[in-house]
Amino acid sequence: MPIEFVRDVQRASFYSPLEDFAPVEVEVEVREDPLTGRQARIVPDNFVHPEEFDIEEVVRDDENCFFCPGTVEEVTPKYPDWVGEERGTEGEATSFPNLSPYGAHSNVVALTEDHYRPIDGFTPEVFADGLRAALRYVTAVRDHEDAPYASVSMNFLRSAGSSIIHPHLQTLVDDRGTNVQRELREAERAYREEHGADYWADLADEERDGERFVAETGGVSWLAPFAPRNHRHLVGVAAGAEGVPAPESDLVADLASGLANVLSYYGDAGLNSFNFALFLADGVTPVLDIVARSVFDRYYWSDATFFTVLHDEGVVDVAPETYAAEARGHF
Repeated sequence: MPIEFVRDVQRASFYSPLEDFAPVEVEVEVREDPLTGRQARIVPDNFVHPEEFDIEEVVRDDENCFFCPGTVEEVTPKYPDWVGEERGTEGEATSFPNLSPYGAHSNVVALTEDHYRPIDGFTPEVFADGLRAALRYVTAVRDHEDAPYASVSMNFLRSAGSSIIHPHLQTLVDDRGTNVQRELREAERAYREEHGADYWADLADEERDGERFVAETGGVSWLAPFAPRNHRHLVGVAAGAEGVPAPESDLVADLASGLANVLSYYGDAGLNSFNFALFLADGVTPVLDIVARSVFDRYYWSDATFFTVLHDEGVVDVAPETYAAEARGHF
């Protein structure tokens, strides 16, 4: 296989006040993503993890929530006529235009009738319905105009950037893509030209019997990236598929099943907040990235430091080989 896993172990030496100023050495590992070359650093004790948290007062307050039943049908925007429906529904999920759009075609999917669900309370059915609703909108946009890029993403709780507690997805469809989508597409194209193969299929094959491989849910392979972008980063690779999946395809259920399993793991690990993004583009393998975020509490700590925001470099405290083994037990 042409995939290379490059790492550099650095050691910092100093006299530590925690050890009565005895000399100590701290090991930091710097890794490169095999596809993009982006660096990530594995830094011990880098994640602030409260022993317990109490968020009930915040998450149970559903007063004036636009996404709750009885309100979502009355106050959310309606689609333009060419979409073919005013709002979309799929199981508990309701989709509608984003009132604060990120581009020409931007929607929201309220995932559940419940105002709040704990991180380990999401079922595969909830995610399958939400993804189907999102993909129906993607399909409508692509039938209306040329839009080669799409993404379906989620912020969960305020420490992950969500301004609304009610679980929801956000979809973006356009002809530009995001920085990450464009970077990935160019890197995948270069890999295919050099090696005559699909990077994601090669990666899944390379990792399948290794310590970073987690499991498979139907046509999706789940693994921990060699160079994680954030804490407990896992990726679902739909090798063998490409482009935008049909809303009723088996791939949707496979992705949804894996998402629920990952969140079960996060909950068991004492985490309560996350982001995910499903990257879709013409001729490209569908890939879903999911990361844990700072534990949401009354006074939560932001993990969006200068390293991630300005240097665009992942910094994590647990090696992917370690947390892949932990996640495996939830599939």
